[in-house]
Amino acid sequence: MNILAIVPARSGSKSVVNKNIRLINNKPMMAYSIEHALNSKLINRVIVSTDSEEYAEIARQYGAEVPFIRPAEYATDTALDIDVFRHALSFLKETEGYEADIVVQLRPTYPYRDPADIDAMIQLMIDDLQTDAVRSVMLNEVVPHKMWYMADDNQITPILTDIPEAYNMPRQQLPKTYYQNGNVDVLRPANIFEMNSMTGKKIKGYEMKEMYDVDTEADFARVAAFMKDKQ
Repeated sequence: MNILAIVPARSGSKSVVNKNIRLINNKPMMAYSIEHALNSKLINRVIVSTDSEEYAEIARQYGAEVPFIRPAEYATDTALDIDVFRHALSFLKETEGYEADIVVQLRPTYPYRDPADIDAMIQLMIDDLQTDAVRSVMLNEVVPHKMWYMADDNQITPILTDIPEAYNMPRQQLPKTYYQNGNVDVLRPANIFEMNSMTGKKIKGYEMKEMYDVDTEADFARVAAFMKDKQ
């Protein structure tokens, strides 16, 4: 079975310049995601999709393949994941005849992961051929049944209406909800090419207890300290 990990690492970050290769504890941030994939027991190919020759060279130093430089139109602030992945998978098929059975997205802004979690998510896909995608999720601390939309005239309407007047109920009586944390996404290429979707229709969740996404200077400091303690 061909299980491919793709680390999408474009160079045009505006929040923190070159954040994907910014050093965290003396290692470029995207190198951690490459290592997570290489340490997986199920992933058997790891590539980095980047628009930068500099990023490509760093990726190769840490053991990833960089079979192409991502076209500029797929490396903008508004570029969609599906376009990036469609390009990568199409390139591999057209140039090598390579087709992945399962694809794992490891965003480079998550320098801390347990490869065992990645493998557990992949295993969910292997065990159930009807599952189109698995996404890492975390328990929602904010109760969405008590959230509202507000109109221009200040009138509010509940976001969720599956439970009548849930906003008047005790929080403990409402169902647990989860949010996708972006740490790991697992999908089948057929989602992209046959359904024009990254997730398809049947999506499973894999709960994680912690998540460390890096997007600001404060995030860099917080995650660096956490990872130093872990080491």
